[in-house]
Amino acid sequence: MAIEKLLIIPQNWLGDIVMSQTLLKRVKSENPNTEIDILVNSTFKSLVKRMPEINKAVILDSGHKELGLLKRLNLARRIKGNYDQSIVLSRSIKSALIPFFAKIPIRTGELGESRYILINDLKKFTKEDRRKTAFRYVSMFSKKEEVLDEKYYPSLQSDPENIKILSDKYKLNLDKKIIIFAPGAAFGPSKMWPVERFKELGEKLNKDFFILILGSNNEKNIGDKIVTNKNMINLCGETSITDAVDLMHISEFCVSNDSGLMHLASATNTKSISIYGATSPELTPPLTSNKEIHYRGISCSPCFEKKCKYGHYNCLVEIQADDVFKSFK
Repeated sequence: MAIEKLLIIPQNWLGDIVMSQTLLKRVKSENPNTEIDILVNSTFKSLVKRMPEINKAVILDSGHKELGLLKRLNLARRIKGNYDQSIVLSRSIKSALIPFFAKIPIRTGELGESRYILINDLKKFTKEDRRKTAFRYVSMFSKKEEVLDEKYYPSLQSDPENIKILSDKYKLNLDKKIIIFAPGAAFGPSKMWPVERFKELGEKLNKDFFILILGSNNEKNIGDKIVTNKNMINLCGETSITDAVDLMHISEFCVSNDSGLMHLASATNTKSISIYGATSPELTPPLTSNKEIHYRGISCSPCFEKKCKYGHYNCLVEIQADDVFKSFK
């Protein structure tokens, strides 16, 4: 049966939303006439507009730990009868409530948190495959993929007008190569390369490059510690998500931890230089062929813990600035 209207319900984290574009691309490659809407927090409304596969964003503003039952019921009433199928990428109970309440005929997803009646098109994955996020996403539609085809890799559109605005605002010399540093990670310190390493790398690069430091307002103090001269600007907390997309489009490189900004960079023209600690590049890699990964893979890694239970963070500390500097040669 051809699906005319499809609702995608991703996890509301930056990296997950970027990776969900793999699924959108697969749907469009197999069913080009399917109209795809995506359910996101208003924070990501401007981001999904950069995905040409999407018809429109359906907005639900609900916190990560908030059930928001009344909000979900009201939204379900508004969209009832609008969709033939929903694909729920999150494994939580609350993420499956809206398609159930909206009586969407085909509700695809994993069993997750005992969602027996909420999901009626059940997809099963091994524990290992479940951790391969993008692989799992594209396999939610039709047959299971064995290998993630590069044609499904995310690709976010740029906005030339906004690039000009940003270039003027921050007095960027586009004749000089730009590097993005993304030193933060919302997950926790076990994903964060030491700030001293970023600072040391910046000192090695600033003569030949202009360095922009991107991140949330919570990471502004980290950016301040990295900046050492006029060829570096700390923009943490000053840019929108789509500003970050456009700045990455005009940058040669992005040095980042395994974070949402890493996935954002992989969906633009920049080379992704990615640093992994407690997580694995085999499971959530930057989805681009233009990348270089730094990962030690020591005996206790990947542990997927937010903080190092041994307190040494050797999986990150052992990666030296000189190691990453070689990625620019």
